[in-house]
Amino acid sequence: MENTLKDNVSIITGAASGIGRACARLLCQHNNKLVLVDINNEALEKVNTDLQSLPEYHQDNIMIVAVDISNESAMRAMAAATLERYGTIHNLIAAAGILRIGGQLKTIADTPLSEWQQIIDVNLTGTFISNQVVLPTMLQNRQGNIINISSTSGKQGRPFDGPYCASKFGIIGLSESLAEEVSANGVRVQCVLPDAVETPFWNQNGPVSLKPTAMLPAERVAQFIVYLLALPADTYLLNPVIAPLKTRKKRKS
Repeated sequence: MENTLKDNVSIITGAASGIGRACARLLCQHNNKLVLVDINNEALEKVNTDLQSLPEYHQDNIMIVAVDISNESAMRAMAAATLERYGTIHNLIAAAGILRIGGQLKTIADTPLSEWQQIIDVNLTGTFISNQVVLPTMLQNRQGNIINISSTSGKQGRPFDGPYCASKFGIIGLSESLAEEVSANGVRVQCVLPDAVETPFWNQNGPVSLKPTAMLPAERVAQFIVYLLALPADTYLLNPVIAPLKTRKKRKS
């Protein structure tokens, strides 16, 4: 099969771990020019080192940007630096996000406003800014792919995750609205809703172990995201959920 993603310029937020990191590895294998965005510069450097083990790796095709995605001016500077280096932007994967602050479960009644604002700022406002800074180039070129990462927590509220669920519900609405606005201009916006994924994300629960028994590897979600990027230009998936298959227990004889 022809590699339709070859030589694409792809920006990945949250690229230092989890789904973002898995997407970076897979798109490197598709010979993409990558812009890896995360607030953790040290972790980004580790990702870059990991990518060097791939035969497709080329130093000129990797750009690392350590930035807070909720900082509008910094993100606009990131987009400008991408254009200066690579000349265009084909794809955005907005995978950056946080679950909670401080590693403690809190009800909505006990959640400080500062924690609510930080989670909304990173997850929802950060996704909004990430989308907005790539749109001028995509609209001018009349082509582009935006993949926003929500969650099954964006379809059903869960206890102790109020700010996170609210942000993920918001990402779905944001993505649907943007898709309606820009599809006629050749820009495709899709939103992916992963169920439980095996990533360091769960460490944010602190000493409380809430890991489900069945989880997807981050690589499986990355494979699905790359599939969405490679869909024919006239095809669109509306808020697909990707979840681990819960195998049935064997019957006792």
